[in-house]
Amino acid sequence: MAGSPTDEKQVDLNKDEHLFEEEGATHAKEEPMTEEEKQRQMEEWKEELARVEGEITTLRQVLGSKVRYASELKRKMGITPFQELKHDFSEGLKSIQQSETYQKTSSAMKTASEKTNETVRNVASSVSKKIGDIRNSGTFKSMEEKVGGAYANVKAKVTGSKSEDSFESALQKDSEGNSAANGSQPTSLPEEKVPL
Repeated sequence: MAGSPTDEKQVDLNKDEHLFEEEGATHAKEEPMTEEEKQRQMEEWKEELARVEGEITTLRQVLGSKVRYASELKRKMGITPFQELKHDFSEGLKSIQQSETYQKTSSAMKTASEKTNETVRNVASSVSKKIGDIRNSGTFKSMEEKVGGAYANVKAKVTGSKSEDSFESALQKDSEGNSAANGSQPTSLPEEKVPL
């Protein structure tokens, strides 16, 4: 849109910037200003500031109306803010994944992962081989036989020493033996329930 108010304001802004640069350059070369000149300069700057702030307000209003119009068009097209956010996120993610830094990092991570997996496999293989060597050694077999023999002996002793009677019958026999030795009648003991 050639000749639009926005284009004209842009041209004015560029012109104002050049004027500001030129004024700054001339003041740097000049002698110190008198009080009257300082007052006049301050008034010029105040007027310029008021004009620039007015242009900023106008541009904000134009921008606000353009944003509202764009929102209305998106609403008519069925584009929701969630869809926009989702699209922006996917585009951002895609641009990150296509970046050189991401590609280098991804490549480095893949290489490190492959090396780590290879190292773990080598260590596991080495450990398995060492354990196999130890199990096949004469010392281990000898110790295994001794431990197995000791276990069998303990098991036989524990199994062989088990009485066929229950605890209560053994207790009763013991109390009968004690009462016979004392010459008294056997007394029955109250039954206690012991949690198992």
